[in-house]
Amino acid sequence: MIKSGGSFFYKGKRCTVGAVISLKEVLYLVTVSHIFRKEGEYIVVDGMILPVTSILRNYDLALIRLPPDSVVETTELGNASELEQAELINDIHAIKCRVVNAGASLLYLGFGCSNMPEPGDSGSPILQAGKVIGFISSITLDTCMGTAISSRILHNLQR
Repeated sequence: MIKSGGSFFYKGKRCTVGAVISLKEVLYLVTVSHIFRKEGEYIVVDGMILPVTSILRNYDLALIRLPPDSVVETTELGNASELEQAELINDIHAIKCRVVNAGASLLYLGFGCSNMPEPGDSGSPILQAGKVIGFISSITLDTCMGTAISSRILHNLQR
């Protein structure tokens, strides 16, 4: 099953599904775009080889169109609450964090310095109250801070 926090493979490396959304009744896997060079590159997910459909470079997001018969769990999107606990979750681990600032397109996260996201965690969903509020994009090890793409961008795409 393809779902938020699950894995896909790109050039043999494990990567993380940020969300599964429906746009105009078409299902898409969403992840960060900085792991890809261009549209048309291929990923492997749930035994299927699929091309990267669209790269939204301004937002560091990539969309991969899923076949209509894909077994998925669509993602419930939420909005970030500042200065509240959150959690980065994927099929490898869960890491607690706190939303320290939430803008229109970015979230700023504080992590415990002894439990930071790792390189394969890019694209992992950030959850508050069981809803995905963003997708980890980058971390700064010396400050134990991270930046995530806000789910508000996907809310706007769905309109």
